[in-house]
Amino acid sequence: MFLGSFSIFWLLGGAFWLWMLYECVQSGREGQRWIWLLIFLNVIGAALYFVTQWLPAHPQFVSRVGGSFGFVSRKDRDRLWQAEADAKNIGKPTQFITLGNLLFDARKTEKAYEAYQQALDQEPRNEKALWGAAQATRELKDYSAAKNYLAQLLEINPEFSYGDASLAYGEMLYQTEDTAGAFEHLKQHVKSWSNPEAYLMLADLHSKQKDAAAARETLETLIIKVKGFVPFQYRKNQHFIRQAERMLRALPKT
Repeated sequence: MFLGSFSIFWLLGGAFWLWMLYECVQSGREGQRWIWLLIFLNVIGAALYFVTQWLPAHPQFVSRVGGSFGFVSRKDRDRLWQAEADAKNIGKPTQFITLGNLLFDARKTEKAYEAYQQALDQEPRNEKALWGAAQATRELKDYSAAKNYLAQLLEINPEFSYGDASLAYGEMLYQTEDTAGAFEHLKQHVKSWSNPEAYLMLADLHSKQKDAAAARETLETLIIKVKGFVPFQYRKNQHFIRQAERMLRALPKT
């Protein structure tokens, strides 16, 4: 039994080490310096790279995993308790939005949506409440509702959150298979913002329209733009380069 347990830990440690080594190689020049540390320190080096380099570049991973296991710090519990009290005692849109944001971060998505909706009941054109409701319904996979909230928000403020709402709207059009709407929206979106996700969706739509040349140009533009990001943003978005390269290989030769 002991030997069996040891073998499992050895396999898991080896898999983790290979994953971090792969991430080092993919991260470019900055990651090359870590390769020797991984070779000499093995799993310990991989753990150091994971904690000091990989996790800071993937904050969404930290929040999602923590929320999935129900981990909420005492400070966050106190903030949530205070926000609930404020929403009950004051009850203005600001208080419900704050409560919704905290609930959403705590992965209590349905309750978060209820809080945002209470804010919208008072102020139907409140931008932050519309954004919160869109985020919550998207998380709940109610893409039609999310699309409607985002459409209202973009009508009020097309540049909300530096293009985040515009990107999310494009994603909802894409998810709901509104091909024509997604195509037109994403073409306009990439003229103002360089979100890799938008380029990938647009390239896929070009491909589905049998326009391999346009899909190739879109993917090559994505790769050039991501490679031009500052190091931190490059590390955070380099997986989009790998996706784009896979899509390029799958395109028919011209």
